[in-house]
Amino acid sequence: MAQQPAVDPDLLRGFTIAVVGHRRRHRVADLLERHGARIVSVQGVRAVPQPDAAVLRRATAACLHTPPDDVVFSSAAGARAWLRAAPDPDRLLKILRAARLLAADARTADALRAAGLRDVLSTETGTADGVYRHVLAARAGGRRFAVQLDTPDQAEHCRRLRMSGADVVEVPTYVTAPPNDVVGVRRIVELMGRRQVDAVAWLDPVAAGHILRFADAHGRLPAVAAQLGVHIPVVCRGRLGAAVLHRHGVEATIAPMPFDEETAAVLARSVLDRAVHATVGGRALEVRGHAALLDGALYPIQQSPVEVLRLLAAEPGKVLSSADIRRRLPSPADVDDHAIEMAVSRLRRSLPDVGLVQTVIKRGYRLAV
Repeated sequence: MAQQPAVDPDLLRGFTIAVVGHRRRHRVADLLERHGARIVSVQGVRAVPQPDAAVLRRATAACLHTPPDDVVFSSAAGARAWLRAAPDPDRLLKILRAARLLAADARTADALRAAGLRDVLSTETGTADGVYRHVLAARAGGRRFAVQLDTPDQAEHCRRLRMSGADVVEVPTYVTAPPNDVVGVRRIVELMGRRQVDAVAWLDPVAAGHILRFADAHGRLPAVAAQLGVHIPVVCRGRLGAAVLHRHGVEATIAPMPFDEETAAVLARSVLDRAVHATVGGRALEVRGHAALLDGALYPIQQSPVEVLRLLAAEPGKVLSSADIRRRLPSPADVDDHAIEMAVSRLRRSLPDVGLVQTVIKRGYRLAV
């Protein structure tokens, strides 16, 4: 997936990807779903548009003490909240008029103009990502930025600005709170612990921290940490989120830039690289997260049978006993020989040719070669 990919609705069919962030549905999920992925969206934290007065006051004082060269506004509501909270609005407006002003969208630009700020730039994308992409593409080194933040993930943009040599004052106009959907949080923890997702996108550090603390509080962190980064690829928008995961023993891949398209592209590559390829009975087989492609045709398969197929396809032609298979499954304690037999039976019914999975009497199972 490139920055502006042609949509291939079959590219990611058969994969399940979890997307964890501050929204119930993030644009990264939309990008992946257009390419056929099954998405599990989880709100790991809420961004409440009620700024912490003390934090906002300190950020404003820093801007008044040393005026910024550039000011980025992420939303109309956030811009108005900042101006309302300023102890000396006239002085702040004077400083803003002397800076280059960048607005995430036309609505934000209109709110700034209504406050008496005339020269405001906005991007064609109409998104905060678009503004930061524009700023990071230019030479930011040596310049001082004030950045009005609406959401936790935007902290990754500020970090990239600092890496480019800019001086950045963060002006948060939100506070975070636990998500309302505890059921959704519990579900994603269980799916990760049981290896029932093929990759996880962690879109901001606060959401990552909350999910992992929830897993720890409910005794599921060891199971989750054993899967993440080892069997389940983990992708973060930036190093702040990766640092949170690292503290819990999870290593993550970091998108080259903290933007939606780059994050979705890394996720797509991570799951496609994990697919298992084999030639079975003279036919091309690709085993994905919850499906198999046989000569390019996709066949949905349930979790246990596809795990068995993945193990057999990793060593085509080799006989694996029930004990071999059980030992390599994500939750071996939940499986006995009868469960393996049933999984093989369901696997055969899921494929167009039952002869592709062979039983070797008193030894186990293998794929036809």
